[in-house]
Amino acid sequence: MNPSSYRPAIDGLRAVAVLSVLIFHLHNSWLPGGFVGVDIFFVISGYLITGVLLREYQHDGFRLSRFYQRRIARLLPAFFAVALATMLLAALVYSSQDLASAGANFAAAAASVENLKLMQQGSYFVLSPDAQPFLHYWSLSVEEQFYLLFPLALWLLVLRTNRHRTAVLTALCGVSLILCIQLTAIRPTLAFFLLPTRAWELLAGSILASVSQEKLALNRKLWASLSVIGFATIAISLFTIDSRMMFPGYVAMFPVLGTVCLIGADSVSSDVCDGLLSWKPMVIIGQMSYSLYLLHWPIFSFVDYTFYLGSPSARIALKVFIVLVTLPLCYFLIESPGRRVLNDPRRRLTAFAAFAMILVVCIPLGILVRRANYIDAEIADVGKGGVRFNQAGKNGSLLLIGDSNGSMYGKMAKEIAAKLGLRLSVASVAAEDPLPSLSRKQSQLWLDSSALASRESPDVLLLVCQWRGKLQDSGDRLEIAVNELKTHVATLILITQPPEMPERANRGSLRDGARPPFFEDPSIRTARMNANALVKSLEGDNVVVVDIEDLFTAKDGSIIFTNNIGQYLYHDGKHLSGMGAELVKPAVIRVITGRMPRVFPVLAEQ
Repeated sequence: MNPSSYRPAIDGLRAVAVLSVLIFHLHNSWLPGGFVGVDIFFVISGYLITGVLLREYQHDGFRLSRFYQRRIARLLPAFFAVALATMLLAALVYSSQDLASAGANFAAAAASVENLKLMQQGSYFVLSPDAQPFLHYWSLSVEEQFYLLFPLALWLLVLRTNRHRTAVLTALCGVSLILCIQLTAIRPTLAFFLLPTRAWELLAGSILASVSQEKLALNRKLWASLSVIGFATIAISLFTIDSRMMFPGYVAMFPVLGTVCLIGADSVSSDVCDGLLSWKPMVIIGQMSYSLYLLHWPIFSFVDYTFYLGSPSARIALKVFIVLVTLPLCYFLIESPGRRVLNDPRRRLTAFAAFAMILVVCIPLGILVRRANYIDAEIADVGKGGVRFNQAGKNGSLLLIGDSNGSMYGKMAKEIAAKLGLRLSVASVAAEDPLPSLSRKQSQLWLDSSALASRESPDVLLLVCQWRGKLQDSGDRLEIAVNELKTHVATLILITQPPEMPERANRGSLRDGARPPFFEDPSIRTARMNANALVKSLEGDNVVVVDIEDLFTAKDGSIIFTNNIGQYLYHDGKHLSGMGAELVKPAVIRVITGRMPRVFPVLAEQ
């Protein structure tokens, strides 16, 4: 077998893989198992790269630097162009929280750890797709993690025990498969994203490349039959596997084995399946499959995010049109010439320098975008004084304390601090409790937050929580916190909790036909209004309550969830977006300037 020689059917198989993924992402009911196209890609990748490595080992031409130069040349040009364009569009389209998420995922994708980042966010099938333009980079991260280790491991295997090379690869594949099946049963998200549970798919292709062509050719009729079986297995997988199954697990064996059969059969015989895969249009799509894979998902995400009220057919048509326009531009102007230039052995240093430059640019840029658009402290930060901004401000100080509802105002607080010349410390921490406990050990966030307020005595303290959850047992917690904090500050501002959106009031449901008006669940509304009443009852002295109910509630009681140009005011059911926080900002500014007329005499009069 010579997997390093060009075989058009392999490109045809790439086309099957990428088109399957694309169709699944266009409308998952059209091809329920289209996501297994990634599994097909893994097998192809393992087969081709192992074949190239074995040939180099056998002819004493292996150079690790040359291997990684080829990987850089293959992946880098299109990756950088598409990823950077994605970030630019995200900055134009997304709310601040979604832009922050895109920045974090941009950095993770550049560092080839996007699979690990997404694993922390949740299942591939339930993540908010229109706000995750780097979602598809998880598979590239798995591949790059694999190829960080595999070339040297295979080289050592060839040097030490070449006779048993295939057996060792098979054993490693088996261990990975067993781990995949077991972990899928208990932690399917981890099994989906982790390299150890996905390596067996790449190793399946490696085993095929490791077996000599003579051994495979012993029974050409058998392989001809396996070709048909492989083609049928892939086709059945695409139409019968769906996202409700425990995947990958043993289910992933079907597309993987089908791909192995097709590649193995094509290497020793020519049949109908080989002819179909070698059809020129399929080969051309396969050659452009990498650019197509990179481009399609961010395009789909941005179209769905922007035109969530448009008709499904119009959005699909727009997605396909944009892909058809951008694909040849990306492939012929960026991917192909970039690969040709960077793959030249004489330009090895240039390739590695380009790679280093991408890391130096993309990772810090992504982190910067994340920190600029979602300002949330860690517990350790609060004990050190919080996350600080505008420390040159001369007009006073502002401290933000809270949970995730506090952090949703983090960017707003930063903008207010810059506008009014205030020093800002952010001590809000998502998913934590910033209020004192009545019956158990005090949370570290409360201890550190109250100590910070006592130590710095800010001019303004902004305290915001998800009041319905924090005060469901007793309002005494907030009263104790307010009585403690107001002794250390000039002005303590509390912001009421906005209405909570019902589950069906999201962009996905709107795309599926749900339409306003949307009303808050009556029991949730009652509990939230009671909690807000407790908040408002504490107003007095140096405590001011900003009631935002009217900003997000229409006269008929429905929730106002978009602004006058259609931008979403909610990030999710319980949190405002950056646009939503913008509506709250003027009221907070009025309170601050009104309480500090000597510092802001003009603004206080407005």
